[in-house]
Amino acid sequence: MWQHKQTVLLLIESSRGYGRGLLRGVADYCRIYGNWQVIHVERTMNEQLPTDMGDWKLDGILARAEQRSISDEIDALGVPTVDLRGSYVPKHGVSLDSDPVACAEMALQHFQQRGLRDVAFCGYDGVDFSDARGTAFVEIAQRNGCRCHSFASSAVRYSRISRELLAEGDDSDLVQWLKTLPAPCGVFACNDVRGRQTLRACAEAGIAVPEQLSLVGVDNDDAICDLAIPTISSIEPDTHRIGFQGATYLAELMKGGKAARRTYVPPKQVVVRASSDFVAIGDPETARILNYIGRHACDGLTVEMLCEQFRLSRSSLERRLRKALGRNAKAEIDRVRIERAKLLLRETDRKLLAVANHVAYSSAAKFVVAFKRITGVTPGEFRNQFQRG
Repeated sequence: MWQHKQTVLLLIESSRGYGRGLLRGVADYCRIYGNWQVIHVERTMNEQLPTDMGDWKLDGILARAEQRSISDEIDALGVPTVDLRGSYVPKHGVSLDSDPVACAEMALQHFQQRGLRDVAFCGYDGVDFSDARGTAFVEIAQRNGCRCHSFASSAVRYSRISRELLAEGDDSDLVQWLKTLPAPCGVFACNDVRGRQTLRACAEAGIAVPEQLSLVGVDNDDAICDLAIPTISSIEPDTHRIGFQGATYLAELMKGGKAARRTYVPPKQVVVRASSDFVAIGDPETARILNYIGRHACDGLTVEMLCEQFRLSRSSLERRLRKALGRNAKAEIDRVRIERAKLLLRETDRKLLAVANHVAYSSAAKFVVAFKRITGVTPGEFRNQFQRG
């Protein structure tokens, strides 16, 4: 039986990885459930809305409103709306966003796993999502006994895009601030653009990344992270889930139903790249051992080979690593291998045996056992979870 297609407007940018992830989530919803006629307006987040939108006979809107004026214009249309930016809750709808507290917790845990006790936050003061992530990071770091620093600038409310552009033009204050940080230090940037700016400022300040400063951003935008030198580690938001869930909420609202006014979705993981691929330990010899493991774990490294390389007895080696990390040498080698395997499972379609061999497991069965022991899921379950969309 023929059904009337509802007209849904997408005001979501495709110029960055975050927006593209949202669009993939919405597209999957439409393919599975949605009887929608979709209008996607290609725009930047600061761009004004089309002047004739009121004539489009819309049934619903999925938007990313960067400014109050844009949110007000959308509200004036009087149709069910789901905002996926999180700054403003629509008058006739709900909002979804990445969870700032979960992002902060994930960043700190990543730094702690690398032995860092000094950490810092670098964001855009006065930009809502940056302030939320920064506040959470400072509180969580202090609660966990870390020494925490933060980059301060004029606290005026700006749009994100405006602040990013301002920071591209002049990073002298950022350079001076970075020079005041102790080394080694872990810096959590509010997003990948800020991470790239921090990386550039480090180069100007003569700060080695990751040896003196380990850097983690947010968004996992490969166009930014993979083009940087060194490449930038980044927290991957679950944009597919946000887009899919946002579309689900909109469908409910268009039927006259209800949904939670604000929803925060936790991120997926830290995608580790060169900017934080370093272990900082007070004992220089232990630090050398751990960084050697990081470089050679996937080359078939064994505990015996490690003892021979550093001319240590096994008991002495194990004592050093347990003191630094709370785990033995074999566990650290396996951890590094599994982290590398996660990247291959996420980014490639290699068969399980090929992934296992690449990270130095002699069989797929041994790899599966180690992977599940460390992550709690099988490689297949992980791939299904992290390759949605």
